[in-house]
Amino acid sequence: MSEIYIYDEIVAEKWKDWDDTEHGFTPKDLAEPLRAADEGESVDVYINSPGGSVFAAVAMTSEIRRAIQRGVSVNAYVDGIAASAASFLIMACESVNMYKGTMLMIHSPWSMVIGNAEDLRKAADELDIIQEGTCMPLYRTKLKADEDELKALIAKESWLSATKAAEIFEISIIDEPKDIKNSLSADILAKYGYKNTPEQLIKKPGTPAEKPAKAKNQPEEAPEPVDYTDWENRINKFRR
Repeated sequence: MSEIYIYDEIVAEKWKDWDDTEHGFTPKDLAEPLRAADEGESVDVYINSPGGSVFAAVAMTSEIRRAIQRGVSVNAYVDGIAASAASFLIMACESVNMYKGTMLMIHSPWSMVIGNAEDLRKAADELDIIQEGTCMPLYRTKLKADEDELKALIAKESWLSATKAAEIFEISIIDEPKDIKNSLSADILAKYGYKNTPEQLIKKPGTPAEKPAKAKNQPEEAPEPVDYTDWENRINKFRR
């Protein structure tokens, strides 16, 4: 059995800050361990991610599907938050598991657009295509609820507890609590356009994130959940 930890933003390519520190989790980061897995092997994917690039996440789902077709068992575990692109990425896995206290966030695709009215209309049409052509098919693979209910939740940006998520999708709840308070900074929320984030998840200025408790079945060498504070401060200094 092997393990993969997606404890960062989902990006097409890693990026570096001013001191050359790399950030982001890419399709290549997922592809390498999946391709190394042999038929009959299990791969557990642990998620604590604010989301990120839709198309990078879609590329990851293709890698997951190819691994499953080769006879590799790929299972997802939400260790903290599976938001946005991370929420539909995990649907490609054979099973999705959430610990008590963790959350799934689903919303309509979001982007920044500059231009005239025609540019804005075109961008809106493209976002609709992305939702219907990429996100919805993945959600449908694990959907238990009525599709209209799902679309209503997506439209209003919904932050779902493990219990609520298991009512909507085929998700197993692991009876071990996880603490994900103060996990998302204002910069991350603004970057991805999140509007309805639960108050307890918003990191207060100058306050480090409270790290989720490590599950009993995880190895001691498992990486700690990502605290975005340091690199966000570096980015802001660089921009100035």
